[in-house]
Amino acid sequence: MRISDLLDDVDLKISLRVPGGGGRLNRPITWCAPTEHMDPTPFLSVNALVLTNGMGLNVKDYRIWDAYVERLISVPVSGLAFGLGAAHRELPAGLVQACEAHGLPLLELPPEVPFVLVMRHVEHVIATERYEELRAGWELADECTRLAADGRSLATVLERVAASVHARITVVDHSGFELIGAGDAAGGTARTTLRLPSGDSQRFRLMIEGIESPVVLQPILGPVAAVIAMQLSYTLGSRSPLHSREAARFMEALYEDRGVTPGQLRRYAVDSGFDPDDTWGSVLIGGTEDMAPLKLRAIAWRARVGLESGFGAVRFMEEAGLTTLLVQHQQGSATLLDTVKPFFADAPELSVVVTENTTLNELPLALQLARRHIGKPGVRRAPLADLAGIVQGLPSPGLVAMSQRLLAPLASEGGSALRETLASYLRHSGNSREICEELFVHRNTLSYRLRKIEDLLGLDLSDGEVRATCLLAVSIVAAHG
Repeated sequence: MRISDLLDDVDLKISLRVPGGGGRLNRPITWCAPTEHMDPTPFLSVNALVLTNGMGLNVKDYRIWDAYVERLISVPVSGLAFGLGAAHRELPAGLVQACEAHGLPLLELPPEVPFVLVMRHVEHVIATERYEELRAGWELADECTRLAADGRSLATVLERVAASVHARITVVDHSGFELIGAGDAAGGTARTTLRLPSGDSQRFRLMIEGIESPVVLQPILGPVAAVIAMQLSYTLGSRSPLHSREAARFMEALYEDRGVTPGQLRRYAVDSGFDPDDTWGSVLIGGTEDMAPLKLRAIAWRARVGLESGFGAVRFMEEAGLTTLLVQHQQGSATLLDTVKPFFADAPELSVVVTENTTLNELPLALQLARRHIGKPGVRRAPLADLAGIVQGLPSPGLVAMSQRLLAPLASEGGSALRETLASYLRHSGNSREICEELFVHRNTLSYRLRKIEDLLGLDLSDGEVRATCLLAVSIVAAHG
């Protein structure tokens, strides 16, 4: 119900004396407020239609009328309907002048039109509009429930909601980051938010762009908000896979890296929407032990949505406490690391490792390397290579047998103690203090063991090439144990 609707009703015989400022006639009327107070503002609320006969305002001083209208505008009310009769046979000139000065719509009611008739008409129209809004809201909720029950995505549901209110609808998290959206704001800049019933652990909201009034939105979007919240909860639930079956099969093959031929790997990549011959980027997201799975999944989803704006292909796979994202076809100039960092600014406890510009042949080893660096909080780039990755890339059975034979003398003398000592020596680059702390041995014991190792292997551990060979042999035996 708007001011302009009252003028269209010929039975009310209302005439417009002051149209008010731009767009004032289109302001909604929420209720009628009959009053004869000099200052009725304590009893008013936004968009009330003030009805008065001016009994307490039988004055000619313009300043009194100006102050009266200024108080009404401060609420602000939708308009002022002035009834002619015993107190005023015509509209006071000071009131007309004040309404023109402040841009307040002024309506004139003839003496034969009582306020009760206007009030009854307004209440009837508002009740009819509210009923239609509620009916439309529940019909929309019912339609979206059917879409969700049929397995349609959250994006499809949001598209339907956006089409119904002719605005852009987005789901944003507690930090205001847009997780998913649909529709067009049609050039409007006004934003309204409605909180989704999503619990305290993760607070999500619906943001509506292009419509100003939450009064209109609440009855329409209130019922469907519950549907969106339920579908969002299911989407972020631990039992619902967000990744596709093809993407999961491809990433599982990458991590296994055993029994999968290069041809199969290329076919899995194509089935997942990737180009096997293009370069790859990856983002591994690891959560802490006490982090709620829903929070980790929401942040990972936020990262996926953000990456989709800068990469042509984004796929991911979830495990307990770890999410892996693969990306291709970069559309901007920023590095993947710089693109990813803002997604985790409010979650510094997460461990995020990024790899960039990797070929398909390197990808399995690069993912395993990145996985080994998950644990330390923060966002960082994985190193290009490490010893474990190099060892994993050496599948030769002969090399394994050679390494086992090189270290075999250590097992014949003193069980596993000598091999553990050699591994610690190589791991700590010969630092005696760190080796002794790790093995819980005295320096003299360490010196004795190192001489024994050199005698049994016939090697000089002071030689850098010998140490590198031993480190490689120890790593190969451990990896193929």
